[in-house]
Amino acid sequence: MTHLSIHTLGPFQVLLDDEPVTGFDSDKVRALLVYLVVEAHRPHRREKLAGLLWSDFPDQSARTSLRSALANLRKVIGDQNNDPNFLLVDRQTIQFNIKSDYELDAHSFKRLVGNETEDLPEISKLEDAISIYDGEFMEGFSLSDSSIFEEWVLISREAFQRNALQALQHLTGYYQERGNHDLALELALRQIKIEPFQETAHQQVMRLWALSGRRNEALAHYENFQNTLKTELGVVPLKQTQEMYQQLLGGNIPNPPTETLVLRRESKTVGECPYRGLAAFREEDADFYHGRKEFIHQLVEALRRRSLVGVILGSSGAGKSSVVHAGLIPRLRTEGEWLILEFRPGGHPFEALANALVSELESSMSGTDRLIEAHKLAEALKSGELPFTSILEQLLEKQPKSQRLLLVVDQFEELYTLLPESESRNQFIDMLTKVADSGRTHQTATAVLLMTLRADFMGQVLSRRPLADALQDGTFILGPMNREELRVAIREPAEKQGAAFEAGLVSRILDDVGDEPGNLPLLEFALTLMWEQLDQGWFTHAVYENIGCVEGALARYAEKVFAGLGETEQEEAKRIFTQLVQPGQGTEDTRRIATRLELGSGNWSLVQELADKRLVVTG
Repeated sequence: MTHLSIHTLGPFQVLLDDEPVTGFDSDKVRALLVYLVVEAHRPHRREKLAGLLWSDFPDQSARTSLRSALANLRKVIGDQNNDPNFLLVDRQTIQFNIKSDYELDAHSFKRLVGNETEDLPEISKLEDAISIYDGEFMEGFSLSDSSIFEEWVLISREAFQRNALQALQHLTGYYQERGNHDLALELALRQIKIEPFQETAHQQVMRLWALSGRRNEALAHYENFQNTLKTELGVVPLKQTQEMYQQLLGGNIPNPPTETLVLRRESKTVGECPYRGLAAFREEDADFYHGRKEFIHQLVEALRRRSLVGVILGSSGAGKSSVVHAGLIPRLRTEGEWLILEFRPGGHPFEALANALVSELESSMSGTDRLIEAHKLAEALKSGELPFTSILEQLLEKQPKSQRLLLVVDQFEELYTLLPESESRNQFIDMLTKVADSGRTHQTATAVLLMTLRADFMGQVLSRRPLADALQDGTFILGPMNREELRVAIREPAEKQGAAFEAGLVSRILDDVGDEPGNLPLLEFALTLMWEQLDQGWFTHAVYENIGCVEGALARYAEKVFAGLGETEQEEAKRIFTQLVQPGQGTEDTRRIATRLELGSGNWSLVQELADKRLVVTG
């Protein structure tokens, strides 16, 4: 049986029966092998691998490049002649075969050091582990045109480095306690070579020099480290390190280090949290709203044309309200020609609209007077005594600098969830639709109606023919953000507030978020939790794991929502969630779509409530 040996801790090398493997067409082929063997615990879809290594290529070109790379890889490792083969390949996925005859130093290293959260294994295993660690993961290897692969390498590199440093630190203390100061000093200096700013290693070196009777070397080591920190990072040593130095100056042996692994980096001063948790972005949050640049541009261009009525259609949690309030409206305000009114219909749409109109028409009135006038206006609109279009014209007359009016009806589906009387609802919809009729004779509509609507309510909207006709050319589909849009939405707000991400963390978050509908609130929720636990202005892998990643952060929230339901609602919710799972037959359970008929009309109000809380997605 052919034996494959792959070395990734240090310079990359592949051996087949102890002979170096040649014939790789490119570094992309080497990268494909490394990724497959390191991540051998699961199969990988072809489109994901193509995006990993050829992210800048069109999809078809990337898939073609993957096929060529896979063919070359199978050839150079003799995959067709092995029993079993090194690679498990089908039309959808590719996976490295962990039952084949292979050896990967990274896997051996992980087995020896154990899990970072567990107790350290015995000394002999740690010694074997550091003998395997010949250098950083994929040392000197780079794919400059594959940023996603590069970030994966950085994540892996830092994880292996942390494990190596932890093992070396433990071994240093072990040999120091047994009086083997020379070996302990060698191990401490090796830590510093791996990570020059690991402060506990410098503390160990100072103490070991002193224990060896070489006090001057210990003092010189501190002074050199202090100068390096000041020059490179603009910081001073930790308080404990300074105290050890003072003990040395007094002729004493410094106390042993009490800290675990401490990696120094430049601390950052940050502002307020730029993320919104599970809430929508507001107009005042526009500076921190990113990721929908192209969609906002499409909306603006559509409004510049003869658009009369428009609807932004998307699943729950797609970001419809945010794209209007934090994206579109701030953009239109910079143009100066728009008067903008916005409201949510709620269960009393005429009153909600009247409040928005009166606030603009009679801004100098007291709050009480405005409420009285709004009530009168609502009654006049409902009775038809006062034409809606006349009020809009009056508004524009009072604002001579504004040539056009945008009326935003956010969460239009509330007309169906909170207003049971169909007669009142239809009357309100027909009144709004007249905005379109009043502008049809103009080259550009003076007043434009824009609604946000959850996709599962489009059927109800289309059942009202006048509104359906008005929406023929005004439907804007808001799909999930793609990976690059999500990357911008994660990074830009944090960096604007002065924070930074540990290498590879953004890609890790993106992998967990995926492209599921409704993922934006969950992402924002996780980022908000992480912001509350910034480490000197840094988002860290440790904190991300501590909150349970994106899925765990959601689980906490879901438990809170579930606990807030009544006993009967909790039982109904359990049945709803059960119907959204397809039990596996020898495989993992998977999600499934349940129809409204399956869930039962009696449960639908609870489904809508769970959708409002972003725990289910309707569409």
